[in-house]
Amino acid sequence: MALGWIIFCVLHSLLASIGVKEKLAKSRGIFFKYYRLYYTLFAFVNFAAVIIYQLILSSPYIFSPNVISYTTGVITGIIGLAIMLVCIKKYFINLSGLKTLFIDEFKSGNRLVVTGIHRYVRHPLYVGTFLFIWGLFIFMPYASLLISNFIITCYTLIGIRFEEQKLLKEFGPPYEEYKKRVPKIIPSFKPSPAN
Repeated sequence: MALGWIIFCVLHSLLASIGVKEKLAKSRGIFFKYYRLYYTLFAFVNFAAVIIYQLILSSPYIFSPNVISYTTGVITGIIGLAIMLVCIKKYFINLSGLKTLFIDEFKSGNRLVVTGIHRYVRHPLYVGTFLFIWGLFIFMPYASLLISNFIITCYTLIGIRFEEQKLLKEFGPPYEEYKKRVPKIIPSFKPSPAN
């Protein structure tokens, strides 16, 4: 299972890298135009395969759950899921690649989002993901979940550094200024002014 997550993470990063996109950009064919959509479908299938394998895998508990762990896990998981849903709703079209069916994203470009939940934290989708997966582990403390969560957390924290480099390249000084105002992962309860 750990190997499955590591393969997923490596493929996810490799296929999302600027180098791969630049090589595909030279072809300018239909595959390049819909690359984000193909990438999303490929990632979803691989993600689903690892999750299905994890669900059928027998795994022992790390600790015996009780009322406190159930309650803490449910509350943490629900908060995380709510944050994830807000983010997915906000930029689902861009993340999924569906935008390419209507607009040439390589000509139209992307917009730097610094409003709403992004006034409190730069990477709210990852914050929501962390809260959800760790809340799930507190609720169901399986060894397999601990291993998965550890790999996903490490991968995401490393990936944020590369993602921020891409965002700096894409948006330049406005993103640099945004980085100074808004924390990366641990939300600020004092919202940054949206400009």
